[in-house]
Amino acid sequence: MKKQNKKLKKVKRKVRRSTFFFLIFAFMMNAFAWFIYSNKVENSLTTGVKSWKVTFEQDGNDLMDHVKFEIDSIYPGMEDFSDKIEIKNSGEMDAYISYSLSSIRIMDEVYTSENYTSDEMISILQTAYPFQITFYVDKPFITTTETGTFYVQLHWPYESGNDELDTYWGKKSYEYKELHPDETQIEIIVNIKASQRNPQGD
Repeated sequence: MKKQNKKLKKVKRKVRRSTFFFLIFAFMMNAFAWFIYSNKVENSLTTGVKSWKVTFEQDGNDLMDHVKFEIDSIYPGMEDFSDKIEIKNSGEMDAYISYSLSSIRIMDEVYTSENYTSDEMISILQTAYPFQITFYVDKPFITTTETGTFYVQLHWPYESGNDELDTYWGKKSYEYKELHPDETQIEIIVNIKASQRNPQGD
């Protein structure tokens, strides 16, 4: 009986050991299989996503989407002012370009998006002053590897057709320069956007 009991204990130990090793082996195989599966999923997701990279540049410097344009001084008959932002599409997806005005300061007159829409501010610039400030994008739709340009221009001829406004703003510009020699006379902040969908909904 004692010999049989010893044999049974040895058999039980062998069974326990073999079961333990089997469980370890099964766990390692499951972990390895999950590692392969997760790598396949990760790789398939990575290859399925196209890169998106649209940058705004001015004089070779990268800019954020909110861009500030400044004009030192204005007067009737001044040389036309022009500034631009280059928009580069370095990604793998086409981009739609749009813009909106965030704020305008013309000397001591200030308009912001808190009180005016972008269209209203553009209308003010085109109708309330003797000078004209215009904005436009030469390529509202930019394909991959293509570059577009956003322009800001100011035009104030010597005679705008409104002598009263010419005189008033010409005098105000001179006086403002005397009082604030280190300040710019016009400051415009524009929000330029690049999106994957047409903002006009076409």
